[in-house]
Amino acid sequence: MLKILYILAAICILGVIVVVHEFGHYLVGRLCGIGVVEFAVGMGPKLFGWKRKGIQYSVRLIPLGGFCKFVGEDEAHPAPNAMNNAKVWKRFLTVAAGPVMNFVFAYVVAVVLLANYMTASLLPKIDAVVENTPAYAAGFQAGDVVTAVNGQPISYDNDGALKMREQVQAADETTALNFTLNRNGETVETQVTPALVDVESVDENGNATVTQALQIGIQFSSRTYTFTEAVPEAGRFMLDVTKMMLTTLKNLVFKGEGVKEVSGPVGIISFVSGQVKEGWYMILYIVFLISLNLGIMNLLPLPALDGGRLVFLIVEGIRRRPVPPEKEGMVHAIGFLLLLVLIGLVTYQDIARLITGG
Repeated sequence: MLKILYILAAICILGVIVVVHEFGHYLVGRLCGIGVVEFAVGMGPKLFGWKRKGIQYSVRLIPLGGFCKFVGEDEAHPAPNAMNNAKVWKRFLTVAAGPVMNFVFAYVVAVVLLANYMTASLLPKIDAVVENTPAYAAGFQAGDVVTAVNGQPISYDNDGALKMREQVQAADETTALNFTLNRNGETVETQVTPALVDVESVDENGNATVTQALQIGIQFSSRTYTFTEAVPEAGRFMLDVTKMMLTTLKNLVFKGEGVKEVSGPVGIISFVSGQVKEGWYMILYIVFLISLNLGIMNLLPLPALDGGRLVFLIVEGIRRRPVPPEKEGMVHAIGFLLLLVLIGLVTYQDIARLITGG
């Protein structure tokens, strides 16, 4: 029963992200004076709906996405507020608004993540001492603040924590380090000899490597970002993740790297449902990644995607006349068909992985 709830939660998460995308089209389209036929939350049969100012709003059975249908979106329409009669720049903004709204949503989620969960800086305060380590044997305690190492002062900030780490890693296995600790206002002097341990790290391609490093067996305390710190840092965080996503996409297209790891709706729902139980940090992080990824993918200049429609609008703006609707429609139809085939193949791969436990 609990697993079913996690799957439903995953479907709702994906649905919210897609609705955000469609709301971007809806909002900017209305601001540009383009008529809206229907704005729907969910897909499939309509559960209920209402009409306001000539627009049909509906909630549908399957909570996996939504859509926004404009007047004159797929055919020539004589109405002055039809999309086909709107100026190129208005149509361009309306189409681009979907991916842009995904970026905005990802940014807001990133701010929440940074301000509530992600480490802004370490502090030379001991949060925990690992059992059967040099620090445990030397009598280190949670709550101790390191004020000096070998007589060199340690500042109570991120630089101090990094300086302490550097001094430990620059030592050797035979020489003890002299630590000065502040324990509830009292000064405690102790010695500890670092030990060489295996440390596993994972690069941007998911490859794990094991190296050895000197450690004493403590975990630093840390603080999250303040709101004023999170606002600019969220932009940098988004940029770093975007670069990583584009690199992964480039390697997938030109080198075939990660083809077997590509997931469709089934695989994504399966993955998300497995992570939802980890709590709000993981939920927000997944929402951030999927929303950012959806924005990037929709801007690709491929038929049937927003990016493909933007290419036709750019061509129309340059030529001063639109591409014949039947030709553009044919390109998008072929692109949509190929997209469905790709989704089918990826879904088959997702189901095979679920069956085999891969």
